[in-house]
Amino acid sequence: MDVVTAWLKGAHIVTLALWAGGLFALPVLLALQPDVPERAAYFRMRAMSRFAYAALISPAAILAIVTGSALVALVDIEGSWLALKLTGVAGMALFHVLCGHLLSELRFEPEAYRPAALQALIVVPVLLVPGVLWVILARPG
Repeated sequence: MDVVTAWLKGAHIVTLALWAGGLFALPVLLALQPDVPERAAYFRMRAMSRFAYAALISPAAILAIVTGSALVALVDIEGSWLALKLTGVAGMALFHVLCGHLLSELRFEPEAYRPAALQALIVVPVLLVPGVLWVILARPG
């Protein structure tokens, strides 16, 4: 393995871990917003949620996808295994976008969704992230 491939793999693993962790955190941050009674605390929660989404989780997602794409091209990976992995990654990306949409909606209507419904969103990354990890680890030789 050459140096470029090693660096790309390292960057991919780090950014994927940050993105996956963020996908677990986003439903929690979304669910907390409607329950914050004090106005100042609500605005702090909103600012923290927006910062986490825009400054941490989204750049990690973009870098994970870019480094993963570069690895596919560099190492010449192919086959049904790759299609299955990319399907899981697409699901993660769609969930990421959904959380951004909900974050935007809660800005204008904090009571638009019940906290229990927002908490239930945690099921999505609980299924997607380990599923993608399983596909990666089960990759044929």
